[in-house]
Amino acid sequence: MSPSDGTARTIEEIERDLAAKLERVTANLSNLINEVHPKAVVRRALAEAKVTAEEGLADLRRQAKRVSAQAQIGCQRVKDELRDQEGWRADRLVAVAGGLLGIATFAGVVRHLSGQKR
Repeated sequence: MSPSDGTARTIEEIERDLAAKLERVTANLSNLINEVHPKAVVRRALAEAKVTAEEGLADLRRQAKRVSAQAQIGCQRVKDELRDQEGWRADRLVAVAGGLLGIATFAGVVRHLSGQKR
């Protein structure tokens, strides 16, 4: 056999080339075995699951902060409706208390009519 440039190769060159190719094939085979080994597959799956869980947790934390901020704004609005510079607004407090009493009464009537006991 001769290379494409027409020069003859020596037996040593051919043996060196074969040894290099054998080394590459061995390394590729070893990498393939390591890649498909069950422990390697589990390790990769766990790493991916961890990343996914961490991203999900970070997203939940961002949402919780957003909800907390909205709740604080809502609480402040309720306080602003029930109090002014002069103090508590009795008319608004009476309306809120009446609404809560109405809800409690309605729930009690529904519970009584449905036969459920506490």
